[in-house]
Amino acid sequence: MNSTVLFNTQACATKENFQVSLAGSTGTITNGTQNWHFQLDGSEQSQVLSWDENISLTGSLAILEALFGLNPGWQKISLSEKHPELEQLLGLTAEPITVQRTDFFQLRPLWVHNGMQGVTPEKWMQTKEVSHPVRPVVQEGQTLYQRYIPGLDKVLRFRVADIAKDLDIFHEWHHQPRVLKFWELDKPKEELRDYLQKGLQDSHQFPVILEFDETPIGYFEMYWTKEDRLGPYYEAEAFDRGFHFLIGNIDVLGFKNTDAILKAVCHYIFLEEPRTRRIMAEPRSDNTNVLKYLETFKAWSKLKEFDFPHKRAALLECKREAFFGNNYL
Repeated sequence: MNSTVLFNTQACATKENFQVSLAGSTGTITNGTQNWHFQLDGSEQSQVLSWDENISLTGSLAILEALFGLNPGWQKISLSEKHPELEQLLGLTAEPITVQRTDFFQLRPLWVHNGMQGVTPEKWMQTKEVSHPVRPVVQEGQTLYQRYIPGLDKVLRFRVADIAKDLDIFHEWHHQPRVLKFWELDKPKEELRDYLQKGLQDSHQFPVILEFDETPIGYFEMYWTKEDRLGPYYEAEAFDRGFHFLIGNIDVLGFKNTDAILKAVCHYIFLEEPRTRRIMAEPRSDNTNVLKYLETFKAWSKLKEFDFPHKRAALLECKREAFFGNNYL
């Protein structure tokens, strides 16, 4: 790295914006009000990082995100100074402190809205004779996850749908023939308004808009499988989650974007609730595009096929350890 590189990121949990500049082995990071300096030493395979003594936790994480993000081959970075908050977050005590890539992307403050919060108490309730944990309440328009994707040079964001803001584009997407084939929601605008409103009031599932650089490009429905229609078809665990999605903006179709999006949604789901061990999916068994994709994203596996009342489905599974253990980010 011989020239200045800029890497912009926002800590989703604290709303701090960071800009990282790097010229050779010397760098600077600023959050707009404070500046810190850092230094890299070592070889391509063994980097040692030092920084100003008073650097904040989120500032240290933003530097590590920039270094790992700009250097996909780097698997670890050693720290020359102690940073008690970061060490506690990583659960490390032995010196020198070495941050492994597989560990770093499991840290929560930079990317998810609740990243500075601990695990909430597990309370249970019953819905239609199904016992399950009480689910967190989402707020209309709330940002859930965001991350700068260096390979795309875009900020990817998931936010809860805002009916007033999103209804028109949601209506347009569902009237595309390729979307209609799988979603069958080519309804009048007012019916789709009711559909989104119902989703916002449903504790087991909620509507999410996907954005690239604040431009809406797709739609997700995130759900808890225990109390979902999927729950009875396999041995659902308390915090298993699933999702349905569509890419509405045809300009971003293609493997590179879709791959980044699907890896980001897995990242979000595993970070947002640390007790989630598995993500499930149930596409139509004849959806050859999805099943072909599993050959490239091997954290996912096909468990079986089964019959829903409305379709023949393939049951897919992504385990936490398979996702984080294979450097998909």
